[in-house]
Amino acid sequence: MSRETAMIDDGNVAHSAFTTYSYETDCFAEARLAFYFQIVQEVAGMHAAQRGCSIPAMHKEGKTWVITRSHMEVFRYTQWPEPITVETWAQQPIRLHLPRAVKGYDGQGNPLFVAKTHWAILDLDTARPCRPLDMSLRIGLPPLEDEAHHLDMNLPKRSVLETGELTHVSAYKPSIAYLDTDRNHHVNNISYLNWALESLPPEFRNRYKVVVADLSFQRQTFLGDDLTVHTFSLDPNALEAKNPQLEHQIIRTEADGGTTVVWEGSTKWNPREDLR
Repeated sequence: MSRETAMIDDGNVAHSAFTTYSYETDCFAEARLAFYFQIVQEVAGMHAAQRGCSIPAMHKEGKTWVITRSHMEVFRYTQWPEPITVETWAQQPIRLHLPRAVKGYDGQGNPLFVAKTHWAILDLDTARPCRPLDMSLRIGLPPLEDEAHHLDMNLPKRSVLETGELTHVSAYKPSIAYLDTDRNHHVNNISYLNWALESLPPEFRNRYKVVVADLSFQRQTFLGDDLTVHTFSLDPNALEAKNPQLEHQIIRTEADGGTTVVWEGSTKWNPREDLR
């Protein structure tokens, strides 16, 4: 992934440029969903860093950033070696979260994706969230009259999965690798997504691509944790549906034999040809 430019304009909107490299694409030479989420993570980090709020800088203050919710709508997947331009900005705090919007565009200015993310600032000693108002002032928000950079960032509360009402589609046990960990020494948020997608049959992945992903990060996980990915659907024939909708859950088995839900996600899929 290449970041060719990174600048913040007078309205506190950060702009970056990326290239769709071959190693960010699947076997059809189309961008992977994880690539778009990597872009979201990168531009958020770069914007914060240029305001003195990177994770290393925050660690010196005894704090850190964590993502708690991410919602992305995809309109098209780029192909190798297409350019992507991206803009991102923070918005007014919502309770204990600082929302951030990210939009991606192709070389002709057509929209590729829009992501709405909620971030929290944690105290490293107590692991408790800090109020985000000070951070919003440090990063800067677009002016109120800039309507193009003010989205509705209130994401609906995710419903608790009642697995008895759902068809169990697949199960998968990932092996947490060293490369899954990040600067907070826990599993990076993109690994959860990759595991959920990896749980699905290759034949299904060959036919469909995600158009909406709504992800909720509930607990931190670490090297050595015992995790299982489960995928469900209301439709018993979801993997053959025209527009599949799937529910994903990652569960950690604790040392005492109990279980903890660490991550949940919903995905909506369209046939690949609809996204070209």
